[in-house]
Amino acid sequence: MKREVNGCCVQCSHGRCSTAFHPTCAQAAGILMHPDDWPFIVFITCHRHRAPLLPERNAASMRELAVGQRVISKHKNARYYQCDVVELTTATFYEVVFDDGSYSDNLFPEDIENRDCVRLGPPAEGDAVQVRWTDGLIYGAKFKASHSILMYLVEFEDGSQISVKRDDIYTLDENLPKRVKSRMSVASDMRFELFSQNDVKQNSKRQRVINSRYREDYIEPIIYRAIME
Repeated sequence: MKREVNGCCVQCSHGRCSTAFHPTCAQAAGILMHPDDWPFIVFITCHRHRAPLLPERNAASMRELAVGQRVISKHKNARYYQCDVVELTTATFYEVVFDDGSYSDNLFPEDIENRDCVRLGPPAEGDAVQVRWTDGLIYGAKFKASHSILMYLVEFEDGSQISVKRDDIYTLDENLPKRVKSRMSVASDMRFELFSQNDVKQNSKRQRVINSRYREDYIEPIIYRAIME
């Protein structure tokens, strides 16, 4: 008896490649899927377009940046542009483990609904918390830790500024990953059109990642969210 296969598919992210997979079939076939920012949600490549794994960024390429340095970073429209570092700041992020086993390590203190963390500080490790996620819903979780991270305020040619982590910034002499190269744009006389936000969702979703102890039993929740969206 022929087994019927149903469900939504995700398409290869390489150019106009039309190859598509059911997420579970792709996982079984060894196809790599990486969580990505809206509007891409999932970055996936078929066997034909699978790129070789790039070495991790070394300490030299991740050195501290200086105010006034020209770098490459992602604008709110999900494209990458050259920009200037204008300020160094420190931001506090919370790490929690959600009741479904997934976790997030980049929550803001104000995302905790059942405690005024801005005034009182972080909860104790292991405390039950209520987290308001980016979909507007509240989820149960357990608090794990608080992290203070150096952040860089960068300014683009259109005058807009965003605060980003060091991992999200590339120096001009650095070898860029393929996914970054594919989204590079060069500001020009049309820069105000290039940077237009009219048809772009303003806030990309923060990532929840499956806990390693659940990995054999679950497919990462972000894949399901990608399908449902």
